[in-house]
Amino acid sequence: MNLPHYQKGLSMAGWMFLILVIGSVITIGTKLAPLYLDHNTMSNIMDGLPQEKGMVTKGNVELTDILRKRFKMNNIRDFDFKNHLTINRPEDRVVIDMNYEVRLPLVHNVDLIASFEKQIILRD
Repeated sequence: MNLPHYQKGLSMAGWMFLILVIGSVITIGTKLAPLYLDHNTMSNIMDGLPQEKGMVTKGNVELTDILRKRFKMNNIRDFDFKNHLTINRPEDRVVIDMNYEVRLPLVHNVDLIASFEKQIILRD
């Protein structure tokens, strides 16, 4: 069987498909990247709490205010502490749970949903 040697590269349909795939990846990436950067910032702030002395003795309102101020300083302003942050005090420690989900519109009625969880334990 003789194959034609003059055809090289992608056809027009192949190029259109390739552009569609690359465009979709770039679109989704540009929408999700800020979410993960914000979560990484919030996780780093929370990870720094156990290194500070006296955090266990602070009340829930005071701990929430500390986190709120640090989040605001790092330009995270729309986090709902009331619904997404819980502080529990079993025995001699403090457990701070941060669970939230972010929903972003992608195209028409298709949304991107990202859920995040973080837990830290404060001890004396």
